[in-house]
Amino acid sequence: MNFLNELLDTIRVLIQENIWLAPLFGVLLPFAEAIIPSFPLTVIVAFNLSIFSAAFGVLEGTLLAIFLSVLGSFLGMFLIFIIIRVTVADRFVLKVRSNKFGRIFLNVVEGKNIWVVLALLSNPFLPSSILNYALSLTKVKVPKYIFLTVTSRLIIILFLIFLGSIFDIQSHPLNVLWMMLVYFILLGVWVLYLRASRKRKNSVFKDEEESESIS
Repeated sequence: MNFLNELLDTIRVLIQENIWLAPLFGVLLPFAEAIIPSFPLTVIVAFNLSIFSAAFGVLEGTLLAIFLSVLGSFLGMFLIFIIIRVTVADRFVLKVRSNKFGRIFLNVVEGKNIWVVLALLSNPFLPSSILNYALSLTKVKVPKYIFLTVTSRLIIILFLIFLGSIFDIQSHPLNVLWMMLVYFILLGVWVLYLRASRKRKNSVFKDEEESESIS
């Protein structure tokens, strides 16, 4: 984190002296986060928001921060997806399928229902790069992958920006605990709804349960 904070401080000074570099770093930073698991998206999104809000105003800066953060994060994830898909995916997928939980994950992703996968990818407190590595090993089709990735990135970044603004995590970093509490309350309500509707014919777990029984 010290290295990242020093890097962001350097970039901030560079952008203040060369404002035209702001959009470039607005894309590059979330792009790097999608590749490097140790880079926290929360910090990067907060940095983008502060830079663009100061440079272009609150409304325009917020919209730019959302758009460029989503774009950079998606491009980074998609690059890794393509590289893994065309190189090592076939070799490692056999090992993943030999594991019970790995097989369940593959069945969920490759099934018709995508909401469980979307909920997993939309968790702002899970490392998106690691989830993307796992997703790259599946046979998910590119259009479905693009939908899942862009939608989950948008959900996460909106969550971080708007709840981050409410709890003022830039001035009070410990308020991230309140953000986590709100997130897990919402997630808990959603999980309870899924469990209540599990026995219905249109349950989101239907495909996964059938896939497990077949395997």
